[in-house]
Amino acid sequence: MGAEIAALMSFFGITGAFALVGLALAGWMAWRIVEKAGLPGWAGLGAILLTLTAVGTIVPLVLLWVFAFMRWPRDEPQAAILPGTGGQPAPAAPVGGLPPPPMALPDRRLWRLVGVLPSGGTVALSVDGSSGTYLLTGAMTTAPNELSVPDPSVGRPHARVLVAPGRLGLEDLGSPGGTSVDGARLLPEHGPRDISAVRTIKLGNVELALSRA
Repeated sequence: MGAEIAALMSFFGITGAFALVGLALAGWMAWRIVEKAGLPGWAGLGAILLTLTAVGTIVPLVLLWVFAFMRWPRDEPQAAILPGTGGQPAPAAPVGGLPPPPMALPDRRLWRLVGVLPSGGTVALSVDGSSGTYLLTGAMTTAPNELSVPDPSVGRPHARVLVAPGRLGLEDLGSPGGTSVDGARLLPEHGPRDISAVRTIKLGNVELALSRA
């Protein structure tokens, strides 16, 4: 506070000095103008008094106006410091007083492949994403990253399933029975194909409906 008062006094001191110089110059210029105009002496004296009075009134008002409405560092909003935060500013309040939006929850839905075997049985496979890749095979298996489709037309292995957050891919491994995606043939040279939006895949003679739940 003392520093601000000292700054104000210094400012007004400098301003007063400039104001005096300005008044002297204004009076001298008023006298010159009256003299060049050929007006009598009393008119020159009146012009000088009027000039000095006007300047002496307007200049301080203009300076006070500028000084009153200029931005000071203290005018800037200061972030509140909460106890226990190590002196760090508290986070800004959410707009409209609403709480911040919750973090998006991970999508834990399972991919499901369901179909009917030519022998009359059914097959239902779940891809839970615990592994990044799964093998589709015609052999009976209990391996955690192998999915069994027990039919002679399905290779051992037949195709590879690739899992990414929110996406599912399929790659044919060159089995003689062939692989199709929504009726379109998938060949090994095509590489992995994104099947997240497809409806059915076919391994050999077994058609499987793809869904997510």
